[in-house]
Amino acid sequence: MPKKKLARIISEVFNGFFTMLLTPTLVFLISDIQLIYKIIFITLYISLPLLLFFYLRKIGKVSDYEFTKREERPLYFALHATIFLLLSIAAILLFKNPEITTVTAFVVSTALTIVTLFWKISGHMIFSTLLFFTLVFLFPNLSFLWLFFVFTPAIAWSRVELGKHTWMQTVAGVAVSTVIAVTFFFVL
Repeated sequence: MPKKKLARIISEVFNGFFTMLLTPTLVFLISDIQLIYKIIFITLYISLPLLLFFYLRKIGKVSDYEFTKREERPLYFALHATIFLLLSIAAILLFKNPEITTVTAFVVSTALTIVTLFWKISGHMIFSTLLFFTLVFLFPNLSFLWLFFVFTPAIAWSRVELGKHTWMQTVAGVAVSTVIAVTFFFVL
């Protein structure tokens, strides 16, 4: 299989947009809240970022779902972080013991927004790393989940191979997400 084709497959399987939406979806799916709230929050966490993307694409503010052009990233990710903030506040107000992972998803989105103002950083790496840490945090008795991290170098390689990022941008994505996830999941 040609390297570019393999890189494209890896990049699509661990798509930043997909992993960004999968993390809060898993959190609410396994939470002990009522089914109606699960449905509402999962629907909002998936639909609002997608609707935002499609709206910005329609008015010409973004060109593709990978946000290849760095100048397109700040607007989307700032609005995305705002959506995640509002949903996190709603979860905190509605539930006595809100999942810290919703707050972590907001912080990761905010960090991506801030870093993107100055430098293009890999969203694939940020959100896949967050997803892997979220799985480990949510299911601490399933130690095999740490094995997901073996995909990290492959995801980074795919982004570099496709010319979307440099090695430094992929390493920075992993570092930013790791610092935030470890701080929120294992320190606080």
